[in-house]
Amino acid sequence: MGLLDGLTVMVVDTETTGFDPAKGDRLVEVARVTVANGAAGDSWSSLVYPGRPIPPDATKIHRITDAMVANAPRYAEAGLALREQIGDHPIAFHNAPFDLPFLVHLFREAGAPPLMNPIVDTLGLARGLWGVGSNGLGAVAQKLKVPMGEAHRALGDATMTAGVLLALVPLWERDKNVRSLAELAAASQDVMRLTSRPRR
Repeated sequence: MGLLDGLTVMVVDTETTGFDPAKGDRLVEVARVTVANGAAGDSWSSLVYPGRPIPPDATKIHRITDAMVANAPRYAEAGLALREQIGDHPIAFHNAPFDLPFLVHLFREAGAPPLMNPIVDTLGLARGLWGVGSNGLGAVAQKLKVPMGEAHRALGDATMTAGVLLALVPLWERDKNVRSLAELAAASQDVMRLTSRPRR
């Protein structure tokens, strides 16, 4: 039996107006891909109205414009929909320190229950195996021969992250002797704490 057998993990990715919700940056897109019983399954994505203009530098990255989000769901609608889907399941991100604060802010603004879910960071898993070199999502996907999705769009990146998770877990089982999702989540967070540069 594999570590993910019998489990459901929600893989989430976000696109935003910037880097820090504490400084006024907001979500413009969010997506979820379900990994159930060791296989990627159904998915969901939504543009989100950020309530502020999208900076041109952000649009250059994710190609999401003000016109695209003008009639998109507001925080309350998108946040409640996603929070209901996630439930109590573990959540996986590639670089959780970026996405997670935006997700927490989304749920808070929507009045949704707070997250107490286990968090698995595939960036931490990659660094734990290969060090702190080039471990961006695209580079890791290429290394693991995971099909490339539409980069810098939430659903494309969530789908790639799901594939990366499914490829990394057996390596951690084999090389690190990890035997539970809780252990995997803790290990990924430990690696991120040890390898991330402190914010100034």
